[in-house]
Amino acid sequence: MLKVMIADDERLVKKSLRVLIETESEGFEVVVEAENGLEALRLAEQFSPDLIITDIRMPSMDGLELIQQVGARRMNAEFIIISGYSDFAYAQSALRYGVTDYILKPVDSDYFLTVLQNVRNKLQDKLPTHTDALRLEIEDHHYQSMIKEALAFLEQHYAEPEFSVKDAAAYFGISSNYFSTLFKKLTGISFTQCLTQLRIEQAKKHLQKPFIKVYEIGQLVGYEDYTHFSKTFKKLTGCSPSEYRKRWKEH
Repeated sequence: MLKVMIADDERLVKKSLRVLIETESEGFEVVVEAENGLEALRLAEQFSPDLIITDIRMPSMDGLELIQQVGARRMNAEFIIISGYSDFAYAQSALRYGVTDYILKPVDSDYFLTVLQNVRNKLQDKLPTHTDALRLEIEDHHYQSMIKEALAFLEQHYAEPEFSVKDAAAYFGISSNYFSTLFKKLTGISFTQCLTQLRIEQAKKHLQKPFIKVYEIGQLVGYEDYTHFSKTFKKLTGCSPSEYRKRWKEH
């Protein structure tokens, strides 16, 4: 059995992940849970888990620092990041640290189980030759580099109203379907979700500038229709753009 550690300061999250792993997946056993990064690092040294599932933002030590510390100690654990934060920078950082996947809360159980299957295959399959191992390492590095470039490309063009996954796929000379599958596999979210989140995060920054009118901000981040922008903003943040600006001023 492959040993799993879950690190998250939310008790219900740990419980739901444990149930999913123990009842719906094969080949995994949750051997330990941690409530913060420092505890997770100590327990990782003690239990040597094959897979560490961690939140990004935790007390004492965040998930990204935990990944760094585990790597520095040469513990060969795979990582899955579970996060309630859709901050674009976190996805980029997670990719730089080579995590297996980045999944936003609430966790989609079907996708989570698919990721577990991929982790199991990766851990259990023994590469027969050094040549094969080197080839796969080069291939994986190529995909990681491509996604990093795609994230940078997205940041450059998110404000264009017609910008879509087709543009990103065309930039790399591959089909939209293949690019979409690869993007979600390596980031944990779809390209469209990533684009929407980036636009809304940029809109928040603009809303903190009182000299920019609220109705102009949608156009600045790629929305030609203000109603669509306002509905999307409220869906992701729980408040309208005007309400967000008012709350920010009050703080």
